[in-house]
Amino acid sequence: MHVNMENRIFYYALVISLVIHIVVINFLSFSKVVVKEPKLIKQLEVTYNKVNPKQFIAEKKQAKSIKSIKEQKKTKKVDILSKEDKHLPSFSQNIKDMTKLGGKLKLDKKRAPMVKTMDMNRQISVPMFKSEKISNPKYLSYNQSIRQKIKSRAYSFVNHPDFEAGEIYLTFALDSNGSLKQVKIIESKTNANEYLRDVGLRSIRESAPFAPFPEDLNYPELTFNIVISFEVSE
Repeated sequence: MHVNMENRIFYYALVISLVIHIVVINFLSFSKVVVKEPKLIKQLEVTYNKVNPKQFIAEKKQAKSIKSIKEQKKTKKVDILSKEDKHLPSFSQNIKDMTKLGGKLKLDKKRAPMVKTMDMNRQISVPMFKSEKISNPKYLSYNQSIRQKIKSRAYSFVNHPDFEAGEIYLTFALDSNGSLKQVKIIESKTNANEYLRDVGLRSIRESAPFAPFPEDLNYPELTFNIVISFEVSE
């Protein structure tokens, strides 16, 4: 009897232990399970617009007509350019060897009546006198600008048939504001024909007024002596 009692107690203890283990294992496994929230499925709403078949066909025809008109304009432009190109001379026909032109150009007076060419064999110079009494740099610079202006004006008369070699000595007076007071030819030193004499006087008169005197030149007026030299090379 005693042995049977012990066996029953052992059996009951074994069963209870097994049940406890099963419960603990199930509890631990359940606690590790991650519960995922169900994903929300977005619902898409599709709406259908009623299309008028006649309106759709009309719009399609209008788009095709606009496209065809644009293409016709492009082809017309191309045709116009191709026709004009036939009448235009090529660049190779107009280009000439510039090295063969030399110093003279033959121009059509009817097409270019205002174009003037300068004979490079004719030269004009207005040199500075070495015997200038005033050595002020401002005066020398002003004198240089005056002579340069007179020289530029004299070159406008270079193509006249009476142009020849010669020298004209002139003296003229300027006010402090640059206006011309008087001008005359120094006959004792001048060696030139009547045309060159007229050129010398006109070159000074038509160049006036000149720039006002610099601030360092505190004079009411100044007298300038110049020589205009005309040269003709062969």
